[in-house]
Amino acid sequence: MKNTFIIIAVVFFTGCSHFSGSRPHDTQQIEETTNGNLNGKSVKDGPVHDGQQKLLGAFVKAFAEGDAEGCANLYTADTIYMQAGLPMEKGRNVVLQGYKEFFDSRTNKLIEISEPIEEVISFGDMAVIRGSGKNVEETSTGDRIIKTYKYMILSEKQKDGSWLMKWDIYNFDANY
Repeated sequence: MKNTFIIIAVVFFTGCSHFSGSRPHDTQQIEETTNGNLNGKSVKDGPVHDGQQKLLGAFVKAFAEGDAEGCANLYTADTIYMQAGLPMEKGRNVVLQGYKEFFDSRTNKLIEISEPIEEVISFGDMAVIRGSGKNVEETSTGDRIIKTYKYMILSEKQKDGSWLMKWDIYNFDANY
């Protein structure tokens, strides 16, 4: 009985030490895919932050002008777009079609749009942007509607140094 216990203990401890050393640690895989920047870094200025400001500025301008192509061209070809209350959209072409339909059917006049950035976390060639937005619209009868929302965007740096939206999700603060 004593010999059986010793054999089981040796097999158990040998197996445990072999198991932990024979496979890559989860952090090794993460490190390889993020170039060593495991947790990201919050940035308040610099090229990554400036790139996000430029990206959102271009989006706000295109949206205010009702420019569907201008909006869609700010997304990656394989983008994921999750709008409040709608099915998930995959791909720039689907996003383009959605913007065309939205702008063609928009009845309210857009008076103001703003999407200030509250936080940017840099992961090298990827960045997460978090912020809030506000649209002021005017109906055909002259009534003003203020819509507020929150958004989170994963952007990806392109070979030319520009940034495009890879994932975009937002939700309204109220049921409009």
